[in-house]
Amino acid sequence: MKNINILFLVTLLIGVGCQKQVLDKPPKDFFTEADVWNDFGLIKQFENRIYEGLGSWYVGDAANIMLASYSDEAMSAENLNNVYNINAGNITPDATGAFGNIWTLNYQYIRMANIFLSKIDDVELGTADERSILKGEVKFLRAKMYSNLIQNFGGVPLITKVYELSDSFQVPRNGYQEIVDWIVKELDEAKDLVPLSRPSDEWGRITKGICLGTKAEVLLNANSKLHDPGSDPNGPLFTYDKNTWQDCADAAKAVIDMPQYELQQVTTSQDYHNIFIKPNPEIIFARVNSTEFQAGGSLNSLNGPPILGAIMETQALQGLVDAYEMTNGKGILEPGSGYDPSPETIYNNRDLRFDANISHRGSVWKNVAWELVHPDGYDVNVKFTTAGYPVRKFMDESRAINEPTAIWSRLRLATIYLVYAEAQYELGHEDDAREYVNKVRNRVHLPDINSSGDELFKDIQYERRIELCFEGYRFYDVRRWMIAMETENEPAMGINWKKLDAGGNLDPNGTLTYTFDVFQNRVFKPNFYYIPIPTSEMEKTDLEQNPGY
Repeated sequence: MKNINILFLVTLLIGVGCQKQVLDKPPKDFFTEADVWNDFGLIKQFENRIYEGLGSWYVGDAANIMLASYSDEAMSAENLNNVYNINAGNITPDATGAFGNIWTLNYQYIRMANIFLSKIDDVELGTADERSILKGEVKFLRAKMYSNLIQNFGGVPLITKVYELSDSFQVPRNGYQEIVDWIVKELDEAKDLVPLSRPSDEWGRITKGICLGTKAEVLLNANSKLHDPGSDPNGPLFTYDKNTWQDCADAAKAVIDMPQYELQQVTTSQDYHNIFIKPNPEIIFARVNSTEFQAGGSLNSLNGPPILGAIMETQALQGLVDAYEMTNGKGILEPGSGYDPSPETIYNNRDLRFDANISHRGSVWKNVAWELVHPDGYDVNVKFTTAGYPVRKFMDESRAINEPTAIWSRLRLATIYLVYAEAQYELGHEDDAREYVNKVRNRVHLPDINSSGDELFKDIQYERRIELCFEGYRFYDVRRWMIAMETENEPAMGINWKKLDAGGNLDPNGTLTYTFDVFQNRVFKPNFYYIPIPTSEMEKTDLEQNPGY
């Protein structure tokens, strides 16, 4: 009798103490396949485990590294998982940092999904509807994991059967377009198996809206410039030669029209901040920390003030800070913006999303005012690189400093508005594109855009940069638009606050001043549009490596 794989076993050993009929079976330290597929409770626990393949706020399950730190959004305060070296242009197949984990982990959970899907049709436990929903969820999860893989690596081996130890692992990479077509098909099938909505105690599980929203995002990526036949690199592993912008728009609009989703209206920056820390009708899909699901550690302890026991790890960069418009919709350097760079007013009158997403000198969190000043800045941790802007998004002041983050938003209605706007722009429907960009802007009380042509596309890009910051989009957006040679070759700038005496020396009683400093020099090369396949995987399977590595 075969034993189920070790990831499965670890999961099933958690939280099953009440199932005496299983625990009474010797030996007690594992379950056989027969145990699992003859107990509907264990089947559901196995399926819950596959949800963990979606990952969380850290890259490739590598603790403390947000994807934002690999883009022009942010930097990490310390060189965890090779992040500084990778940003300096030194990613290689032997040194992929946290990105190598993306390959390994996704394939581990894809194998679990393949096991589940190979068995579920033969199960007679539970009701037919229950089994159908579970099947739809796992089909979605497997499709989503493949979308993660192709977003990073291009075409990858498309494995949909369960391989045994005796099987050959010399599996070639499938073409990018072939996998996109397969993902879309799987999402369409999953959509028809899962419910339209969920009761509150099932919030976070897969729904039709999640399937359609993910389909829209997959097609958004596929139709973008990076995958155009004329882009470099090209060929079967990277090219998408279809035009499915209309399918992308249709999937997005289907989600927009669903009655259970609603853009949350806000008055203050705290109102906007609350969208990301509590379940609400704007969130279509989120990873949830609960007794069933584990969605990562605590962003409070990661990005909060050292005086409270946190480490202030992820720092927004000056370029992102400066990108936030004033409340009148003008850029800070535009005539008539009202921007005042004086130390006391440098952050005044910004788009309310700024204070919601980014902490800065003068911000307050858990009744602690951020100082960020040398000297006398108790929240400046000299062990870390401090660019002056700790990330605030997703941090919940109502939770303890070390308490796991409750939810991690993966897809929102505002995101779908911007997907729809970009698809409509590409289809030549500029009025529709402007309408949905303006819905996002008007929600935070910014004026309409009235642009057209290339300027409209730049406005769409801008709105994605601001609305979706730190949510894991920017890293991929600059690649799919093929603007990363510009955005990712900029030095990582931050602000350095000091108190100085008349002679320019540090003095706790001196005059408050600041400089904009370079905290990291960054290098992006043309081959970095795709991540290299880790050497360890190349050696196992003799796969074709990505160009330039």
